[in-house]
Amino acid sequence: MEEISIPNWFQKINSLPPPHQFLLITIIFIGGIFLSSFLNFPTAVLIGLLLLLLSSIFGLSAVLAGRPATFFIYPLIFIFGFSYLQLYNFYQETHSSNYLNGTEQSRVAAVINDLPAYSNNSVSFQVKLLPPFQGKVLIKSRSYTTDFQYGDKIVFSGKFEQPQTYEDFDYRAYLAKDNVYSVVYYPEIEILEHHQGLWLKEKLYQLRLSFQKQIDKIFTEPEGGFLSGLLLGEKRTLDKDLQLALQRSGTTHLIALSGYNITIITEAVSFLLISLGVARPQAFWAIVIFLILFIILTGASPSVVRAGIMGVLLVLSHKLGKRYEVRNALFCAALLMIVFNPKILRFDFGFQLSFAATLGLIYLMPFFSRLLKADQQNFFNWREILATTLSAQIMVLPLLILRFGSLPLISPLVNMIIISLIPATMLLGFIATSLSFISLWLGYLIGFIAYLLLHFEIGVINFFGHWNLATLSLGSYREIIFWISAILIFGFSIYLRKHELLRQEI
Repeated sequence: MEEISIPNWFQKINSLPPPHQFLLITIIFIGGIFLSSFLNFPTAVLIGLLLLLLSSIFGLSAVLAGRPATFFIYPLIFIFGFSYLQLYNFYQETHSSNYLNGTEQSRVAAVINDLPAYSNNSVSFQVKLLPPFQGKVLIKSRSYTTDFQYGDKIVFSGKFEQPQTYEDFDYRAYLAKDNVYSVVYYPEIEILEHHQGLWLKEKLYQLRLSFQKQIDKIFTEPEGGFLSGLLLGEKRTLDKDLQLALQRSGTTHLIALSGYNITIITEAVSFLLISLGVARPQAFWAIVIFLILFIILTGASPSVVRAGIMGVLLVLSHKLGKRYEVRNALFCAALLMIVFNPKILRFDFGFQLSFAATLGLIYLMPFFSRLLKADQQNFFNWREILATTLSAQIMVLPLLILRFGSLPLISPLVNMIIISLIPATMLLGFIATSLSFISLWLGYLIGFIAYLLLHFEIGVINFFGHWNLATLSLGSYREIIFWISAILIFGFSIYLRKHELLRQEI
């Protein structure tokens, strides 16, 4: 079969900055955004102008002294990142529903623009307001009144309120990262029309709901909820006790559709396509399209988007015959996501965990692999699993300490027991659910094996998660220990990186 030619824009990759320079530029740009996220608009404008003045003076002096203009470009990149967040915030707030907060409104037209989240006797969903209003609003309603779906055009009447900020959770910032500045509780709602959203997104959401219903038919709880987390990143169906056990045992990442889950799914699709005789050029495009559709299907959570972008870059590097630099791929994914929405850098915990865990695999994994001799033959590949778990968990440790105020003590042990079973669990669960569309009995037959694995995994999580010594509460020392752990891990990572480079030179 004739190989598909590489588009011209692929060829331009050769003209991009060298990897080390691209990495430096990305870090400087992201650093500007991060600093700016701690400042309000007027203060940021003054500091930005001051930085611009200083960099101009510094750059002009460098040029007059015959030094390279590179020293002038880097400060400009930092200022651009610094200003980008403020301009983004200014635009989003200007075009938001902020001006409606504190007012009662009647017959406001809107379209539901995400999957409704059902919980107990309530349902919450985001809507995009239609003219003459503008912006996005979070609506919380009673779930037993109406069955809401993505793409429904509704009219509602209620009071617009500013999201509250709680003592241990900044709910306002959590919603603002999605450009939601208003909440309406229990309004009067009437559905006017269906299918007013994006056609592709609606079809994928319908597929997700159908898949979820089939899981519910085959598996009882909590096994069904756990499988939904593994395959779809769905956490709302999990009972509170299991969610707590997942958090205390350090296994929440299993149901967050992390890069690990995406890798398993992508490799399975790639293996299936090659086994069916699909040529590699066509398989490449099929995998890319699959990853994009899967990201939309699962709700485009930060960990899925990050893993999806890195997955596309991986298959793209194979397509072009280029070396895949996982570190640069990670920062490229982060850059694309932050440019699209710079607020996630500071206010999206899922993005932070996903990015930090992948950094751990890049910088710490080689050290733990050598320490544990992961290349040797061992039972259930426990050495590599332990090395992977330690690498990811240590890097995300400061974030977990700051967010939850506790230190997970048994996470490596629990992950080592469970992770080796996850690929088989996901594969069998996916096959069982898919077959159930054809015959429910076939779904039951394959699903029974998946059920046994799920039951065992949940048993391990509950057993260790409910130990009194599963976590160590840090209380009021959380911020101090956060900074100490962050500095130590950062310094240790830099040391290992330099040591690794020296090993490569020898």
